[in-house]
Amino acid sequence: MSRIFVSHSSENNAEAVALCDWLGREGWKDEVFLDLDPTRGIAAGDHWERKLNEAANRCEAVLFLLSRAWLGSEWCGKELNLARRLNKRLFGILIEDLADTDLPNDLTDEWQIISLASGTDGVTLDTLMPTTHKEIRVTFSQEGLQRLKHGLEQAGLDPKYFAWPPASDPNRPPYRGLRPLESDDAGIFFGREAPVIEAMDRLRGLREARPPRLMVILAASGAGKSSFLRAGLLPRLMRDDRHFLPLPVIRPERDAITGKSGLLSALDAAFQAAKIPIKRADLRAALEGEAEALRQLLQTLVDKSTPAAADHRDKPKPPTLIVSIDQGEELFFAEGQDEAKAFLAILRDLLTHDTPPVIVLCTIRSDSYEQLQEAKLLEGIRKVPFDLSPMPKGSYAEVIKGPMFRLMGTERKLEIEEGLVNELLTDIDAGGAKDALPLLAFSLERLNAECGGSGKLTLSDYEALGRIKGSIEAAVEHAFEAADDDPDIPKARNARLALLRRGMIPWLAGIDPDTGTPRQRVARQSEIPQEARPLINHLVNQRLLATDVARQTGEQTIEPVHEALLRQWSLLQGWLAEDAGLLAVLEGVKRASRDWAANDKDEGWLTHATSRLQAAERLQGRPDLAASLEQTDRDYLAACREHENERIAESQAVRARKRRVELAFIGVLMLLSVFGIAHAFWVNFDYLKVHGEIIADTLRSKALPPETERSLAQMVLQPGQNISFRECNRCPEMVVVPKGEFLMGSPPTELHRTKAEGPQHKVTIPTNFAVSKFETTFDEWKACVDARVCENIPDHHWGRGTRPVINIAWDDARQYATWLSGRTGRTYRLLSEAEWEYAARAGSTSAYPWGDTIGEGNANCDGCGSQWDRQTAPAGSFKPNAFGLYDMQGNVFEWVQDCATANYEDAPTDGSALTDNSCRSRILRGGSWSYTPPDLRSAARRASPANDQSSSRGFRLARTLSVEP
Repeated sequence: MSRIFVSHSSENNAEAVALCDWLGREGWKDEVFLDLDPTRGIAAGDHWERKLNEAANRCEAVLFLLSRAWLGSEWCGKELNLARRLNKRLFGILIEDLADTDLPNDLTDEWQIISLASGTDGVTLDTLMPTTHKEIRVTFSQEGLQRLKHGLEQAGLDPKYFAWPPASDPNRPPYRGLRPLESDDAGIFFGREAPVIEAMDRLRGLREARPPRLMVILAASGAGKSSFLRAGLLPRLMRDDRHFLPLPVIRPERDAITGKSGLLSALDAAFQAAKIPIKRADLRAALEGEAEALRQLLQTLVDKSTPAAADHRDKPKPPTLIVSIDQGEELFFAEGQDEAKAFLAILRDLLTHDTPPVIVLCTIRSDSYEQLQEAKLLEGIRKVPFDLSPMPKGSYAEVIKGPMFRLMGTERKLEIEEGLVNELLTDIDAGGAKDALPLLAFSLERLNAECGGSGKLTLSDYEALGRIKGSIEAAVEHAFEAADDDPDIPKARNARLALLRRGMIPWLAGIDPDTGTPRQRVARQSEIPQEARPLINHLVNQRLLATDVARQTGEQTIEPVHEALLRQWSLLQGWLAEDAGLLAVLEGVKRASRDWAANDKDEGWLTHATSRLQAAERLQGRPDLAASLEQTDRDYLAACREHENERIAESQAVRARKRRVELAFIGVLMLLSVFGIAHAFWVNFDYLKVHGEIIADTLRSKALPPETERSLAQMVLQPGQNISFRECNRCPEMVVVPKGEFLMGSPPTELHRTKAEGPQHKVTIPTNFAVSKFETTFDEWKACVDARVCENIPDHHWGRGTRPVINIAWDDARQYATWLSGRTGRTYRLLSEAEWEYAARAGSTSAYPWGDTIGEGNANCDGCGSQWDRQTAPAGSFKPNAFGLYDMQGNVFEWVQDCATANYEDAPTDGSALTDNSCRSRILRGGSWSYTPPDLRSAARRASPANDQSSSRGFRLARTLSVEP
């Protein structure tokens, strides 16, 4: 890959060729793009403009050979604008003596300027011109060339430009196992060169943008996002100290501010590194006091790092402070919420001001991103997502062999048998992409620790350690063998397993209620049952668990080294599967009690009722799990039970009153029967005995007559012709959608497209069908609640009425559809995913129904520019689409029938849903008030656990139109 792009005027071809030849001799051979190069430049027949754009987009740095001819060249100006737009690292290379006033205004302030114009230290370079093979001589400044070499090495993103082993740790292991790589490991961070270049470009662009500046690195667990942040981005940002000032990485754990890796420790380390004397107590006071005090302290830090101004120029633009957060999902765990909320409030203040300028860089699991998007303390803060895909298979060989090459020439020379490399790659391929990287890292660490002392890693060593698939199981068995000599640990295997289970669950491993997947936890050692601690310590010795010490309290903490352990250790995986239901309930209780306490224990936040409350109360039958309930959690459950008992008592009183009315009614009928007129009433008795409101609603039923329904199912609708109907007083209004064909999914060129939206495929909707004109509202939902079928749902005090009902799980939506079908005698259901996209597009092919950009005031989302962007909007607050449907984009996500799928490889083409009653995750469509515009695109889709309830979840219904008589 060309890492350096050279921009030059054609009048300076000789200087450009000579400089490129010199760069090749100095270590950048085959890494420089020059349009004149016969092998790496622009070949005959190539589209020259596209080729230049592609090369500039992929490179790490751009060298501009500044001369009078370059300044006068229109094309060179275009290259400059392109490099700025792509946010590249820029070097201005003076090849002529030019006055500062001749240069672009921002050149000397923002660029690194190096003069190669020869002075007294000129060095002559002999080279041959391409094509003509004419020999030329060019003279450059020797000092300037050395400055250029040093600058490019500092700007270089490749691992080879970082010393390794680090001088401060000459015996540092070349393989880090399940632990993330750190800044000291930048020299062995292989396989991620392209994403590093892209992320650095994004960060340079954010630096130039207006606040807020929040970039979120999204990746699945096991993709290596922590190493990407710590060993990939931060060391490179630290080198670019003219533009960036990174704080040490913050990891929230339980104490996002005062913890061992919290904000306070990061600030303390940053001020010490800058040699600014300040007491830790003063930093703590600034964090606890007014926001202005903290910003002033940070401004002091930034001012100290701002380079001095040249005599004749204004002070350069200060570096942008980088606040890095690793494992951002921990900010939303039930434990440690007090500090997490205070931390998010601090971030909000820093992000919304520009003194000093701040970029927040946060890694988070993809399945937890929604919690960040919906965080109330970050409402209105634009989030720039950066998707870190799994490492390409072709990069694993580099991960294996790269550290070996870095050790060549040192006293720790390491050799890896080629057969071992091939077997490692074969095992990775056989295991699929899931956890491939952490399992490879763990296997290599164990191999090196056990056998690296010989200077050679062999295939036979790998076999003896259990290969990749058995590496974690083998490490556990080693821990059990070591426990044989420990008198505090029982000898019987079953007793040990029971002890290990009590020590691991729920303290170190639990279930995420949003995704249903295992998640690691950080526990205080004092929380681990005392009898299990000796065995847990043996897992620490096998590098399966990691310990640390909390700086504030001095207490030891412990956690799994990586979440992959929870998925790949079959024994623990089985235990978690057995307890998954109760562990999800446990986490759900902790979250709900946290929200309840944060809202002054308002009864509107008592979300556990009926069967959900009964499930929570079953935790008492598992003392090992119930032990992790804190007093607030127990108080919350007690308040829920009291509220539920009151509801039951009230419901019983209502039924008793209704029974008395019914008995009186029967008495009247019996009296009337004496006069011979009871028959007309009695035939409708079962119908009339239901409570009054439903009687009235049913008597006003307007179910479509069969002939009308057939007509609507078969009619040809004209453009702009919207026909709607309502089949009962509190039924949703339905709009007839015409049959047709459309291209489902997004094209590869669509901005913000994801792989889940492809491949595009033609779908045929064979018959007309009806769709709710609006998202299902609280008023409509209440009819089902009154019928004692659906549960009452909290509205977060935003209002009910015509606002869309929220906090709806997939089963809740399906239950409402079933109830409505029973009430009307007609088929109501959720839309299939294909029907939803067809209805949302309403004939459009652009990203949004109204065009390729979000515009302003077209929908309700985080960044849509409407008055409702921080909560739900009443139904019909925005213009309908061409089918007459409202809020298909934004407001709340809408559940559809389909099971979650990774893409459209096996998608139906007839408009039907891809369903399976056993699937645990379903598809959401349309985006919501708390999500950014890309989620509102017609093709955007998101998978979510079917039991997920949140303020961004709602639904709308479809109505099948039958052609049968």
